[in-house]
Amino acid sequence: MYFCGKCLRVRIGLGAGLCVLGLWGFGPVMAQRWNVELVSRFAPYGTRSYNDCWGYSAPNGMEIAILGLAQGVAFVNVTDPQHPTEIAFFASEPSTWRDFRTYGEYAYEVNESGGGLRIYDLTDPRFPVLVRSWEETFTTAHNIGIYDGYAYVVGTTLDGKISGTRILDLADPTDPVEVGFYTDQYVHDVFVRDDIAYMSTIQRDGLTVVDVHDKRNPRQLVYREYAGANTHNAWLSRDSSHLLTTDEVAGGHLRIWNTGDWAQVAAWTANPSASIHNVLVKGDSAYVSYYTEGFHVVDITDPTQPIPVASYDTWPGVSGGFNGAWGVYPFARSGYIYVSDISTGLYVFRLVEGGPIADFELLAPPRQAGHGGQLLFFSFDLINTSQGAASYDIVATNSHNWTTSQPARLNLAGSSSTVITVLVDVPMDVVETVDVDVEVCVTSRVTERTLCKSTEVTTPVLLQEFSARLAEGGVALDWSLDVGADDRGELVVLRAPAAVPAARIERIRLALGSRGWVDHDVHAREAYVYALGLQTHSGLAILGERHIRVTAPGRSRLLGNTPNPFNPATSIRFDLAEPGDVALRVFDARGRLVHTLLRPDLAAGRHQMLWRGGDHAGNPQPGGVYFYEIRSPRWSARGRMVLLR
Repeated sequence: MYFCGKCLRVRIGLGAGLCVLGLWGFGPVMAQRWNVELVSRFAPYGTRSYNDCWGYSAPNGMEIAILGLAQGVAFVNVTDPQHPTEIAFFASEPSTWRDFRTYGEYAYEVNESGGGLRIYDLTDPRFPVLVRSWEETFTTAHNIGIYDGYAYVVGTTLDGKISGTRILDLADPTDPVEVGFYTDQYVHDVFVRDDIAYMSTIQRDGLTVVDVHDKRNPRQLVYREYAGANTHNAWLSRDSSHLLTTDEVAGGHLRIWNTGDWAQVAAWTANPSASIHNVLVKGDSAYVSYYTEGFHVVDITDPTQPIPVASYDTWPGVSGGFNGAWGVYPFARSGYIYVSDISTGLYVFRLVEGGPIADFELLAPPRQAGHGGQLLFFSFDLINTSQGAASYDIVATNSHNWTTSQPARLNLAGSSSTVITVLVDVPMDVVETVDVDVEVCVTSRVTERTLCKSTEVTTPVLLQEFSARLAEGGVALDWSLDVGADDRGELVVLRAPAAVPAARIERIRLALGSRGWVDHDVHAREAYVYALGLQTHSGLAILGERHIRVTAPGRSRLLGNTPNPFNPATSIRFDLAEPGDVALRVFDARGRLVHTLLRPDLAAGRHQMLWRGGDHAGNPQPGGVYFYEIRSPRWSARGRMVLLR
């Protein structure tokens, strides 16, 4: 619930603009801040009437903030953001409204009192120069946008008469040439991308989209009317899929529109009794100047769910009315943010290092044991230690470039945590003990700060054989593990209906050295999926899965190879319970595939497959330890053999 009027406002959690008991008359209110650091404030003219701001990053690294006042424009050196210094002031006709944009090494100003388009040369950023006032087709204007070498000057008048939106070619930055105009509607602000102009037609109760490919003949494409509209400004999302608009009216919202069908997908407000002013977009963040609610950052990673992540209230008074933060500029190369306040001047901010997006911890699990031919599970802890909601991008890699999967993005509420589950698919042909380094990198969506943590896994406990067969009174599971002296844990047998393999339930736990178990609780004409898992302190890891239908006969089993050791050839013998294709694969001690032999459509029964000690081309292989795998549609098994040379 909002209880705002002449009261002290306190922000709690995400509820920027929430207020508590009215305490009017108890002196000034301390500025409320949330994950924003005030670096400096510049107000040499006291509590004068300030308006919009912009910025310029010079090629030599110098940073300039451009600040509008009722009496003119100030150029402020903010290269040292803690000590802003005025380097030039240009007086002009007094005006409440003054706006700026930059193009190349020039700055452009418009206001509602006179001077047309005022052009400033910033070639030497230490000494800005007023080049000229261009007044050929207008003498005053409300706003300006510069896109792709064209200036779109809106809300213009010429000799006191409304003259619409003028489009100027800036091929010569000091000598603009008007190439077109739009006079169908009054335009308060404009954003242009790919020759499509998104016009804030504030007097039309909506927004207007205009095709300006032909600058001489702008053509309306869309008019989106909506209730309560007072469209003040607009800005596209990074991928142009959504348009953000602000309504300059008491209770005005930040609205987000799908540019495909022009449906409103979201709305956000810091305080329903206050007026929003401007929004600009950088990356996946919306930067908002919100009059009496100050400056806000809103995460629009998911445009349908805007999340406030930072704010600073520059206005110490009560909510409502046209006071406080007028303009915001987030595009400085340095990363600092400029905000202009109507009464208190220019603010230089930075998002707090370790704020709602950056203030997080990433914890890696301890060294773990994994298993060949299965998924490795890693659970990294992501902790949001601030009170604000946060959004993160996540990337996971491993040292062997095996298939890795993890959530690509996570949102977290303030003071909360979650688990990032990373899955690494260990190939079946991994038969030696190897170290696997797994690294997770988490990047904040606003500050772009990244934390990376890594852990190691040692693989494998080798599952040599796992089969399921019908036995008297149930299903018999048989397995063989290559267990090392340092391996610990217990085996877990899980079962699920074949139709819903994810619906596993634990059936029994057994010692690591066990070799089989019979499931008596089965039903005729039912199909099951059995999983054999290894439970350690790091969690449950699945070693392998087998399918069986209770009506299926017989048992598949590996009978080993003979002779062993051998030279030059050996026969791998096995029983096959059901007819089907069978593949034999041979690997050397480093896990490299040496030879593959396919036997299609083998009948049920006993078989043998011969390996002559060569590779695919028949080249003899050196002596040593080799591993082999027999695989059929419903069964597989592994073994070890020694070739003597």
